Amino acid sequence: MKVFSPSLELVQTLVGHDGAVFCVTVSPSGSHFASGGEDKKVMIWSEPGESGEWARGQVLEEHTNAIEAVCFSPDGKQLATGSGDKSIKTYRFNEGSAILAHTLEGHTNNVFSLSFSPDCKLLCSGSYDKSIKFWNPADRSLVKSIVQAHTDYVSSVSYSPNGRVLVSAGFDKTMKIWDAETFELKHTFEQEFHTRQLTITADSNFIVSGNTDHTVRITPCREYHLTGLTPILNLILHIVYKWEFVTFLDPKNENTPSSPLEKVMRLLGECVHDGGYNVTSEILSFLSPAHLPVQLTPTRWKRDPESLILFMRTRYERLQEENAEKEAVIDRQRVEIAELRQHNAELEPDEDSEEDSMNEVD
Repeated sequence: MKVFSPSLELVQTLVGHDGAVFCVTVSPSGSHFASGGEDKKVMIWSEPGESGEWARGQVLEEHTNAIEAVCFSPDGKQLATGSGDKSIKTYRFNEGSAILAHTLEGHTNNVFSLSFSPDCKLLCSGSYDKSIKFWNPADRSLVKSIVQAHTDYVSSVSYSPNGRVLVSAGFDKTMKIWDAETFELKHTFEQEFHTRQLTITADSNFIVSGNTDHTVRITPCREYHLTGLTPILNLILHIVYKWEFVTFLDPKNENTPSSPLEKVMRLLGECVHDGGYNVTSEILSFLSPAHLPVQLTPTRWKRDPESLILFMRTRYERLQEENAEKEAVIDRQRVEIAELRQHNAELEPDEDSEEDSMNEVD
């Protein structure tokens, strides 16, 4: 294994496993990491003080097959390992010391990937048996099993740091987004390649994946809501979550005025997009307070009427300014047209003067 500094300079090369090293994970504190390999061992490594060099500490040998996955919990108090022996081991972890807590059994093939939920209450596992399972690490109970999560083996699973979704990748050339609360499938990315490993950025906005086509890809990670709300509420949610996919009706040309419906829809979209979550929360609460989706909770959607009023007033003033500018342009165009007509009239010859000129010539 090789340890690199944040500037990607090689710090140290670590040797210890007897065979291939399959997985590695760093503790949230950054003071320890765990590695798993072909030798059926999990090794705990620590950074000993000021020397800055990593040293091998504890070696875990509870598995009977190669270690395919290692994962620390976000609070750093648990370590989970997955193996080719079809089992998952969870350990209590403290200051570099790991004590076996539970053995989780239920997969029928190799466990390839593990991910703790941000609150540490669930542990997700992906397996060669094509399933995704959700466990309670406190009492080793199976909370949920998605038997055919993919049509080929599950290579990677990862919770989003905000805890709202779980992303999985399979060797069926798909990447899927699951609702972390209901475990329902929300979106499927069809791909021309296999994703071997994925993770989600700290802001929960992007999926970073390593793929068999020799690429690392960055994919937007969105929350895809399936609701039974009215069309207008669905539109608002669509605008909020997938603004770049929304196309509003535009008049075909400047001479064709838009209908009142087009104007209303356009202003609604701009209002929601510009105002963000606070404004949308107020709109949704006003329109249908009894039918809001589960995701729209008061703790997440802050209610701030003063900000809403300020935003709406600013928006109204801006629209008035835009209308005043348009009217000023129209007035200038009218003046220019009147001046042109007057100029043309001055250039046109007078019929009486033409007759007098002809008489003088005669």
